[in-house]
Amino acid sequence: MEDSATPAGPGQDGVAAVRALLGAQAETARRAAVVRIGEDAARAAAEAVPCDRVETPDWAGPLADAHPMPAVVFAPVRDDAGRIVDFVDVAANPPARRYAPRQGSPVGHLLTVTQPTSRTSGVFDTLCRAVETGEAIAPQDWADTLLIDGHPRHVAGRLTAAPHRGHVLVIIDMDAERYRRISRRAEEDGLGGWAEWDLPAAATEWSPGLHRMFGLPEGAPPLGLDALAAFVVPEDLPGLHTALELLLREGAPCDVDVRAELPSGERVLRFVMEAVRDEDESGAVWGVQGYIRDVTQVHQVRTRLDAALRDADRRREQARAEARVTARLREALLPAHPPEQAYNGVVSALAHRPAELGVLGGDWYNVRPLPDGRVLYALGDAAGHGLDAVAHMTSLRSGLEGLAFTEHPVETLAAWLNRLTTETHPDRTATAVICRYHPDRRLLRWVSAGHPPPILIRDGRARLLDVPEGLLLGVLPDAVYRAAELALLPGDTVLLYSDGLVERRGCDLSDGFDALLSAAEEYAELPLHLLTEKLADRLLPSAPEDDASLLALRRSGP
Repeated sequence: MEDSATPAGPGQDGVAAVRALLGAQAETARRAAVVRIGEDAARAAAEAVPCDRVETPDWAGPLADAHPMPAVVFAPVRDDAGRIVDFVDVAANPPARRYAPRQGSPVGHLLTVTQPTSRTSGVFDTLCRAVETGEAIAPQDWADTLLIDGHPRHVAGRLTAAPHRGHVLVIIDMDAERYRRISRRAEEDGLGGWAEWDLPAAATEWSPGLHRMFGLPEGAPPLGLDALAAFVVPEDLPGLHTALELLLREGAPCDVDVRAELPSGERVLRFVMEAVRDEDESGAVWGVQGYIRDVTQVHQVRTRLDAALRDADRRREQARAEARVTARLREALLPAHPPEQAYNGVVSALAHRPAELGVLGGDWYNVRPLPDGRVLYALGDAAGHGLDAVAHMTSLRSGLEGLAFTEHPVETLAAWLNRLTTETHPDRTATAVICRYHPDRRLLRWVSAGHPPPILIRDGRARLLDVPEGLLLGVLPDAVYRAAELALLPGDTVLLYSDGLVERRGCDLSDGFDALLSAAEEYAELPLHLLTEKLADRLLPSAPEDDASLLALRRSGP
């Protein structure tokens, strides 16, 4: 199989898997065929047979071309004793050349080369018998593995061999055999059968499959169309009647599904019928022929599929409604942050990128000046998505804001926030980094609860700050947190961010940190609001899988 030139899209992985499955099975079948025909050994043995060049008689080509089905004229190849040791094709019509080697001459191939199993399958003996007896061999089932361009191909059909002027004409009817096998299999599986109704003679002929379908014993007379209509449920009779009316009056083909009460229970039958007229198609309809098939399983699958599609549409609309409500709720609960705002010598800026449509995360932030002159900076991420995550995020943000007015140190605030999470949301967790700036000492004290470490940009260089130990919020009610301290110098920038900024599915987390550090150094000299926007645009795809937030703090001049 050739590789598709279509660009990879949402469904390409599934197509590739199907292609790989088919390719593997094709290779398995090819190996089995090679083993069966003994490819190399058969070719060597056949080519060792003495074969003088055989001239093609003038009549051979027209004889083969006179037949619409694959037809080949073979000449016998004899040894010194006059025994037939092989056959060579001297003429082949176009349908037959599809199954012959496509390299070199279209004829002149030994039978045992193109059909390595011709001796074991009986084809070789059939051709010998036709030549030696001078009598045609009646059609017989034939199946073989041919070598076409060095590749095995399995074919089957009905083979007829007729002697002619010391040669033998072989005709293979592949279509009849194919249709016969398909029809037999369909009827054996109880899927249906064919029928023909002669209306003037009130005569019916049909295949055994319909006996089984309608619960009739083998040998029982087939039923007329009116008798079949008696099996149809009353609600579906008008549809069958209309289809038959169009068929009989206008000759329009009939293709209609109806429910029928059969011995096996209620089934859905498909009537595919056409009118039988005189050859000029202008006379009256004198008969009906067609196929009746049990399509109950198809209808059941279609019904389940329709139900699944309706359910998927309902769930999709529900998800969209929830996304709209959640987005509005987030907008109402998270205050807008101006491009830059300053409190007591520290400027802050925020960049927030929501997740792709329909996936709402639990990122939250808080910038709050306190009555004693200190400033609270916090950024966190409530686990999960949707309304539950937003509710948890709201609880964390409002709870921390209230606790911050107690003037207790940040490690105590983190411990209280952890207890609040374990008691009010026992089945959920969250991460957070909580900072308090002390303007009198130009000191930033901070604590981390399972959150990515802040980044310090100083003198154009960026580095990760050491993370004090701290469990995620909501894991243990009595978790203890330790604070770290950082003296801010004029121009220092501290970045607080959620994991959505650095985590990518299938990528190492260290790569995300390296990318953030590199970009932070590149944009270090930009105004703070441009720094946050540039970092978000650089690191995040157009439709991030999760919320991503970046809160930047920068100490202004002395």
